Amino acid sequence: MVNSALPAKSLQELVGYVKTKPGKISFASAGYGTQPHLLGEMLKSAAHIDIVHVPYRGNAAAVTDLLAGQVQIYFGTPADILPHVGAGKVRVIAVADTLRFAQMPDVPTTVESGFPNLTAEFWSGIPAPAGTPASIVDQLNVAINEIMRSPDARLALNQIGGKAKLGTPEDFKGFIDTETQKWSAIIKATGVKID
Repeated sequence: MVNSALPAKSLQELVGYVKTKPGKISFASAGYGTQPHLLGEMLKSAAHIDIVHVPYRGNAAAVTDLLAGQVQIYFGTPADILPHVGAGKVRVIAVADTLRFAQMPDVPTTVESGFPNLTAEFWSGIPAPAGTPASIVDQLNVAINEIMRSPDARLALNQIGGKAKLGTPEDFKGFIDTETQKWSAIIKATGVKID
């Protein structure tokens, strides 16, 4: 999302605007190495633009300064974005996903906007301690999947823009491995360091 003072109404317009003001437009993050930081670095690299990273100590401070116009761009979660969409201070210009966000069906994805690799999932999972017997892990997995299929869980996730991704422990391990490779490559390519 962008502060509404920016004239950009799409990701392509944002890139074009930033190219006319190299080093003058900033993007907020919840801190060094966070997903919003890495998404900003991905955009910089993919679009060949010069935007300035401004790290904060958490999402709330970053969103507060975006609303105030102290920073112009923020890659937020639906939970960060939804409370502010109707207030007119920010504009959502793209969803960093392959699918449009159900609660904002008119907002294109980054893929539709010409940036097929600028995608990310904010996710969480329930790991078990190393050495937990496979039979216990399987029982937990069945129970967790059952809970996540419930109408209450779906409603709760929907309210924050989330969705359940059901699967096996092996599916989750594969997902974590893929995420680790993706973000490690971005960190290496962009030279992101944690101060």
